[in-house]
Amino acid sequence: MKRGIGFIVAVCIGLLLQSCFVKTSPNMAFIHKGDISRDAEVVSVKVPGILMRTFILGELREMKEEDPMLAMALKKIKSIKLTAIEGEKGHRLHERFTNYLADQQFEELMSIYSDGAKVSINTLTKGDRIKKIMLGVVDNEDQVFIELKSNMSLSELNQLVDHYETTKGKEKKDKKKSKSEDLAFAK
Repeated sequence: MKRGIGFIVAVCIGLLLQSCFVKTSPNMAFIHKGDISRDAEVVSVKVPGILMRTFILGELREMKEEDPMLAMALKKIKSIKLTAIEGEKGHRLHERFTNYLADQQFEELMSIYSDGAKVSINTLTKGDRIKKIMLGVVDNEDQVFIELKSNMSLSELNQLVDHYETTKGKEKKDKKKSKSEDLAFAK
């Protein structure tokens, strides 16, 4: 009886760990193997929330003291999927990504253009809860897509943004103050 239970537990753990292996095929619903050229390199990883919490549980305790908002945000993440594609020159993936977002009724929070790369942050909400966050980073030859499953409310997201905006504002003031003190000391 004990051997049977041990075997079942070992099989369950093996299945959970299998999803964390790095794969060379895409794991996103909108990417098909035929859309990617043969020269492109694909790396895909999926980390379930159970395993993620297991590894960062000790870190969360320390983070609660240092950065409670980040600890709260990490606690709300259920799973992470990542697909990185290097060497793909076409824009087919970006088109499929935008079509997928429209079909699944994602809302775009923001788009940022930086050094020729486009970063798109999109959310899928149900009521006032954010269920999925999709990040897409598209460069000339590289694409990275990240899907976060979460259960965060919009008010918690606003608290997180406000916290980091005020933190950055304080850091800028402290830097200006220390620079002015250094200049006064140098004179």
